[in-house]
Parts: sequence; structure tokens; C-alpha cells
Amino acid sequence: MAELTIEKYNEMIKQEEACLFPKSYTCPVCDENFKSLAVRKSKMYSQGMDEDLRPKYRWVDPAKYEVVVCPVCGYGALARYFDEMIPAWRKLLQNNMPSFMSNRVFLGGNRLSYDEALQQYEFACQCNELAAFKESRKAYTYLKRGWTVRGKLSAESDFLDEDETRKAREEEKTYLTKAYVGFMKAMSEEDFPIAGMDEHTIMYLCAALANRLGRYDDAMTILSRLMTSKGINPRVKDKAYDLKEIVRERLKEQEEANKALQ
Repeated sequence: MAELTIEKYNEMIKQEEACLFPKSYTCPVCDENFKSLAVRKSKMYSQGMDEDLRPKYRWVDPAKYEVVVCPVCGYGALARYFDEMIPAWRKLLQNNMPSFMSNRVFLGGNRLSYDEALQQYEFACQCNELAAFKESRKAYTYLKRGWTVRGKLSAESDFLDEDETRKAREEEKTYLTKAYVGFMKAMSEEDFPIAGMDEHTIMYLCAALANRLGRYDDAMTILSRLMTSKGINPRVKDKAYDLKEIVRERLKEQEEANKALQ
């Protein structure tokens, strides 16, 4: 059984490598030209979506390759934000990045492991804090980081022991909590779209995150507001309705469990 598992895992690695290509970037902090692995869209075969909008694909987890890190100065960001830079942010990064550069490990090869991908996210999150980027940017980075941990749990479940599994689940919860708090704050401070999402989509996402985090009352409050919003996309409304039924069931289970303890 172990040999079969390893054989299958090696085949997955081979298929993942076939989905990737080296994409060119110019660092907006130090002006270095370099390449970073990216996913070929033509190789992405959808296999559905989690309730919190995490997409799933057959051979590759694109969340592993969302972060771009400059191999010279260490500036890291999600690809969608990598080129967004103003002089004030650049100065903050140049002055403060050396504080964590000693922990930097440069990555190469034809693919990233989940641990290597999560290391990339660590650079991106530290840069987000150093440059005081918008809450939505920080939240979206934490969301993708949480999804990457979930991908690791799914893909490497046969290789993780009990302690490693528990730690990964705690990490996913931590990152998703930061994403939820950040998006809720962003909705009250920033203009839409936020992280490429309209108001109704991000409200749904926050409700889904609240549900996943066990914040069922918060999830129900957000969903009630969402489903009475004007101009809501029918597809988003349908997803919100389905999620509301799930939250109702979990609230019921929670209430029954509390009664049993009394």
C-alpha cells in the first residue's frame, strides 16, 4: 500500500510540473529581473469549489504559486499585487526588509512543495506588514495562505502524522481568521471592488469563512443582510441560500450540544 501511495504521489508531481512555466517579473523594490513559477491556465481542469470559494483543480493547486518573491531583495507579494508600488511603500520595504532577510531561502526547481509555498507566503505576509498595505491586500494574502495549508492537508494526508495534521489545521484556522477579520474591516473602510470582488461576493465569502471558523451567529447575520440586498447576482443568492441552510443546521447542533451539557 505504501509503494502504491508513493507511486501515485510521484505521478502527481510529474503532472503538476507539466502545468507550470517560468514567468518573468521585474521587482518594483530593487528592479531585479527574475522568473517565478506560474500555472498555465490551459492546464487547469476544475474539480469544483469549497464553500469559501477555494477552487480545486485536477493536477495543480494554483494557491501554491500565487506568491512571487524577488530572489535579490526578498520582496514578496501575491502576483496580482506584485507590481503595485508607490515610493512610500518602497522606502518602507527597503529600510525594513533586512530584518528578516537572514531567514531567506531561495527556491528553485520545477515545482514547489507545500512547505516551500508556505515559506513564500511568510515573506509576502511580512512585506504586507512592513509596508502597511491595505487591509484587503493583507486579508486576501491570508486567505490564499489558509487555502494553501488546506491543500497540503488534502494532498499530503497520508504523509502527515497526528501532530503535523493538528498543527496544520490550527494554522489554517489562524490564517482564515485573519482573512475574515481583515475583509470585515476592509468592507467598512475601502471602496469596492475589494480584492477583485464585488460587495455581494465578498459578503458571501465572509459568511462562509465565519461558518468555517464556527462563528455561526456572525455567519447568519451576514447572510441575512446579503440575501436582502438589492441587485444581488442570482448565483450568489443561491449559494448564500445553501450556506444559510448549513449554518442553520450547525446552530441547531450547537444548541443541542449545549443543552446536553446542562
